[in-house]
Amino acid sequence: MLMVLMGCGTKSSFVKTNYAMEVKHVEAAGKQLMVMMPGLDAQVQFVSHKQRDFAGAPSIAHSGILLNVAAAFTLDTESMDVCGDHVVAGERIRGYDDVTATGHMLIINNKVSIKGNSCLEQSIQEAVAARGYLFQQCYIVEDGRAVVERIPQAILDRQPHILFRAACVMKDGEFAVVQGGEEMFPAEFVHSLVALGVQQALYLDMGTWAWGWIRENGKPPQELTEKYQNTRYQSNWLQVTR
Repeated sequence: MLMVLMGCGTKSSFVKTNYAMEVKHVEAAGKQLMVMMPGLDAQVQFVSHKQRDFAGAPSIAHSGILLNVAAAFTLDTESMDVCGDHVVAGERIRGYDDVTATGHMLIINNKVSIKGNSCLEQSIQEAVAARGYLFQQCYIVEDGRAVVERIPQAILDRQPHILFRAACVMKDGEFAVVQGGEEMFPAEFVHSLVALGVQQALYLDMGTWAWGWIRENGKPPQELTEKYQNTRYQSNWLQVTR
């Protein structure tokens, strides 16, 4: 069922359910969006290929992984370095410096928050102390305001337009991953997030690194984009697990 949202999202529209993962197809600012929300018992985490216990790239055959998408930028196809310092289950991992990393996602005790990088070091210390998770990315919605210019210029200039995806915190504090249901230009996607009622949002790596999947309430896994040539170079992932 398509839910049409002309203005801001409401708490009742996106409240968590007992489902492991719930998907809603909505319209906001005239654009189609796919809203993917973890249920009450689902766990949110971040995985990096540089963590000490890394056992290989996540597999779509793993039934315990309900959502798996690329998170921070990967530097190149040789080193597969991750954008910015990040934290995996309390382990601080050095990443490469990138001026486009203007915000971060912090996960402590399964609670997600998205913040600007003015408090990055404090958040890293909190994540380490609590054995939590943290990664950096472009901070594209701040306090309900679209900040399109924080997306890298190469993406802003890209033709043709593409699918976009973001990690989001709604006005009621609930976490969701939102993907465009259609190809858009960057400004169209970011403004549709604001119209949806997103309060904070981090861009998630897309383009040829964009492959991921969702497993919704016992259904077979659904691929969120096709596998591109750079899928094999994905270096880090945002996950929801059961």
